[in-house]
Parts: sequence; C-alpha cells; structure tokens
Amino acid sequence: MPKASVVLEEPEQQDLQMILIDGDAAAALRFLKEVVWAQVQAMRRKALRSHLEGRSD
Repeated sequence: MPKASVVLEEPEQQDLQMILIDGDAAAALRFLKEVVWAQVQAMRRKALRSHLEGRSD
C-alpha cells in the first residue's frame, strides 16, 4: 500500500487533542474511522480512478 498523508483542519486537530487528553478509546476509534480512514479511502479511490483512466496524476 502506498504512503498516505492526512490533513487535519483546526477543528479536527482540536478533537484529536481532546481525545488524547480524555483518553477516550471510543472517540479515538470513531475519529480514526470518520476522519483518518475516510481520507485514506478517498486517496485510494482517486488513485484507482486515475489508473483506470490511464492518467498518472
């Protein structure tokens, strides 16, 4: 699997900070699924689409 970069906007950074401060495991998993994994999946779809279209964007 290729490398992936995740970009966190200010509110997401604040959410992450609160999760770490609180030690909230359920919120951490939710954050990973909804924010981080969503971005990784979007990048993979874009790469696949580019590959299928014959582009190397």
